[in-house]
Amino acid sequence: MERELKKDSMDASFLPDGGRTIKSSGMFGTVSAFIPTLTFLSGPALGKEIPIVQRQMTVGRGSDCDIIIADPAVSRKHLQIYRREIVKKGQSPKIKIVLCDLGSSNGTLVNYASARKTVLKPGDKIFLGRTILKFDHRDVAEQSFFDEIYRLATTDSLTSLLNKASITRTLSEEIADSARYRRWMSVILMDIDKFKSMNDLNGHLAGDRILQCVANILHSTIRKRDKAGRFGGDEFLIILPETGSKGAIQVAERIRKMIETTISPELGMEAAVTASLGIASGRANIISAENLLENADVALYRAKSLGRNRAEAWKKSLRVGGDR
Repeated sequence: MERELKKDSMDASFLPDGGRTIKSSGMFGTVSAFIPTLTFLSGPALGKEIPIVQRQMTVGRGSDCDIIIADPAVSRKHLQIYRREIVKKGQSPKIKIVLCDLGSSNGTLVNYASARKTVLKPGDKIFLGRTILKFDHRDVAEQSFFDEIYRLATTDSLTSLLNKASITRTLSEEIADSARYRRWMSVILMDIDKFKSMNDLNGHLAGDRILQCVANILHSTIRKRDKAGRFGGDEFLIILPETGSKGAIQVAERIRKMIETTISPELGMEAAVTASLGIASGRANIISAENLLENADVALYRAKSLGRNRAEAWKKSLRVGGDR
């Protein structure tokens, strides 16, 4: 049975003071604030918490949504979350959080019941596609704690890029998202040339600084839509959605040149720091994450065998030779 908007359900979802209720903890006179929050219980951002602080938030697969979910079963604009503040004379302000399905292809469930428009209550579970969200009122102190736990679980502590598990999962999700529209997808697999020798010569602290500089270059070079992660010790993976081979080669060359020209002067090193890059591309509907990674790895071997400090794109006739 579809959940309808009812007065008693509104009362259950109210949070005094517009989600900014301040109360004393009673121990040291400190205060805490409660914020309406959506938590990913499954799907591409498992564990991530989204505070509902805007008056209106769109959730969907499209890049123009406020909350983007890379799930092919989620519509481009799947649902909206409204934050409404209720002010009555002589009473503290209260809010309600309203969910409205936007005519999504697969519909929205709230607590396993179909929902077109409903007021959310703490503990409600929202099902859209293969993704589950939980609505709750989160203490600000708890919000910070869970944000930090999520960051530690998904990012590399040295470079602040996505860790291997997260970047690998992201690649599979991006391919699934793009497959329906047969979009092009490219990846770049990159590692630092002779990194072990530089570590032995300059020390591990210098090696860490090199990796951090590479991460900074990636942050400043790729689009917001793209993703970068630390794939291994000195190996990095860059995901380029909706990008063909030509565009990926341009990105790889830009990254390679910046590494070659900026890191050694910045760190005061005599020898130039360089990188080799392997590029693989394909239409998302006919290629898998495993294929892309295997092809990029073959191209990376090729770049190493041809003298390093270069970018090579995979093609069917490519042959592997030489050492990495």
